[in-house]
Amino acid sequence: MNRVIRMRVMVDHDEVIFRDLEMPCSANFAELHNLIQEAFAFDNSQMASFYVSNEEWEKGQEFTMMDMGEKNEKDEPILLMHDNLLKDVIFESGQKLIYVFDFFLMWCFYIDVVEMKEMEDTVILPRISQSFGEAPDQNSKSPEISFKIEDELKEENDDDEDEIGEMFDILGFDDFADERDH
Repeated sequence: MNRVIRMRVMVDHDEVIFRDLEMPCSANFAELHNLIQEAFAFDNSQMASFYVSNEEWEKGQEFTMMDMGEKNEKDEPILLMHDNLLKDVIFESGQKLIYVFDFFLMWCFYIDVVEMKEMEDTVILPRISQSFGEAPDQNSKSPEISFKIEDELKEENDDDEDEIGEMFDILGFDDFADERDH
């Protein structure tokens, strides 16, 4: 018998899209990363991290693909996916993880541990046990959102500068600036 973790992995998207995955407890986070990539047909070309989470989906301890010599916000070392087993982090159903793939496009996946169970050794693991919804194209997400926000902020600043310029005109500061320049 194998001790198995069944988890639901939901992608942050406009539509409801999820995959139910089953992993042996003895698997490491790198193996879970690879199964998520397969389940959503992503090409595994970008960096990714797992974060232990809570009911509010806040990021906790990080597990990353490679050692960048960094520490997290709590000054703790960041752990590596291939060095850490699922069974050392996941103990019971209801636990949550966040998986972030491609830090430029910020694909975010919410992982909810559905159950821990025993399975016959004849079952081939890891496996995708259920799929719901069509996986989004890995490149369908655009980093334009951040650019749009920057553009909106720039427009607000431009509007503010126009208002200040008008106030200077009304108060006669333009004349003062002209006199000072001569």
